[in-house]
Amino acid sequence: MNRVLAFAAVAAALAINVAAATTCTEYSPCARDGYCNSNAMFCMWGLCDEAQSYNSTSCWQPESCASQSITFDSSSDAISVSSYDGNPNDAPFVSIFEPNNAVVENGNLVLQMTYDSSEKKGFGSTVEGAHTIQYGTVTARIKTASIATGVVSAFIIRSDVIGDEIDFEWVGKNPSQVQTNFFYHDEPVYTNSASYDIGSDSSAGYHDYTIVWSADSVVWMVDGNTIRTLQRTSTYDSSSKVYKFPSARGRVGLSIWDGGNSGAEGTEEWAGYPTPWTP
Repeated sequence: MNRVLAFAAVAAALAINVAAATTCTEYSPCARDGYCNSNAMFCMWGLCDEAQSYNSTSCWQPESCASQSITFDSSSDAISVSSYDGNPNDAPFVSIFEPNNAVVENGNLVLQMTYDSSEKKGFGSTVEGAHTIQYGTVTARIKTASIATGVVSAFIIRSDVIGDEIDFEWVGKNPSQVQTNFFYHDEPVYTNSASYDIGSDSSAGYHDYTIVWSADSVVWMVDGNTIRTLQRTSTYDSSSKVYKFPSARGRVGLSIWDGGNSGAEGTEEWAGYPTPWTP
């Protein structure tokens, strides 16, 4: 939730407001939250509102999945959204916030969070894959930011179009614990979450975190060991007669954000309150 709100605030500052009953123009063809522009912040699939855009081809089409291994040995492996032109072959990851708090250095993608005095909370970073994915195996080697209460680190596969999500999350108040979760159409079912103790401080060293996603199941793994398996058959909801299983095409994402000072009581309790910013 905080990631979306932060993005919308930046988008509003850079775009032209459009009345709800109108559409965008050919010069600013892509719509996002009632504003129009022609850059990636508005035109990327998953962010662009096709119904309010100039025409049915204004929003960039979803980029097909591609098998790849990203080592972050080049600054072009993760670029700012303001520099992204829609070609996923030029940059495998895109930092979707401005100002950009993601940097590539010494063979690592480093996500940073800085204090925003006007909001009285941290302004973090979210980096998303340029390619989309619908089923497959994704592994990220991660040293988390669980160095202080309230700091949330995340590794996710998410569809911003539908609201399906599969994730790993870490909160600063429990640095040796990783949480696994899934969402169907953004429904907040808190019993979907499960925790696992990795046996060491997740911020002190690197671990391999893997999501194996198929049409029938999701498997979460840490350092090659399965810690949780979700079967699609177990997600059947008899009242709606629907399998509430994440199946929509999405993007791989990595993020850091301030849960401890989010202003949402439940989130602050979960992440740890407050995040201890110092002058």
